[in-house]
Amino acid sequence: MLTVYCIPGLGINEEIFRNLELENCAICHIKWITPLKNETLTGYALRLAEQIDTSQPFALIGMSFGGMCAVEIAKKLKPLKTILISSNKTCNEIPLNIRIWVQFPFYKNFNDSFYKGAALSIKNLFGVKSKEQSERFERMLNSAPENYFAGAIHCLITWENKEIPSNLVHIHGTADLVLPYQKIASCDYTIKEGTHFMIANRSEEINKIINAELKLL
Repeated sequence: MLTVYCIPGLGINEEIFRNLELENCAICHIKWITPLKNETLTGYALRLAEQIDTSQPFALIGMSFGGMCAVEIAKKLKPLKTILISSNKTCNEIPLNIRIWVQFPFYKNFNDSFYKGAALSIKNLFGVKSKEQSERFERMLNSAPENYFAGAIHCLITWENKEIPSNLVHIHGTADLVLPYQKIASCDYTIKEGTHFMIANRSEEINKIINAELKLL
């Protein structure tokens, strides 16, 4: 049976994938670890990859920041397929309002509470709308390991990848306000009006796409 390793978005956990239904696959969730000081995304992703059993065939699914980590893992470990959801394949797809933070290194001085509060204050940008979704979003943010956020953001804004690994599938929504669809160089599947958190609220469509792609293996 194929094992599919899922990597969630920045600071959230596997609960974002709770509506993911894969056929004839075992799902394994990658757990976040605390980034090292000034660690690159490549180095961080490869430390995450220590959770993967490479002795057996596997595929990757990455959402948002987790998709960027999946790209770096795929370049090294060559999974059968890498599926990105609401993510970026290369640094060229990251919007300027995120990349520009590299010019302001004081971001390293903010603590986890600051970043959690900031994320909650702009939760609508992620596609979080209902009270239940808001509570789930906050619960997921609180699951991040200690001293996680500043290091993870450093990994993200300093990412310099321009290589797209083989067997990669990109799914993106046209209403993504975090990683805008307009910045995506190429997209295999477009979800009309899909938000950044469409893996949670448009899961039926996404499940069909992923299962169809995995059946091709």
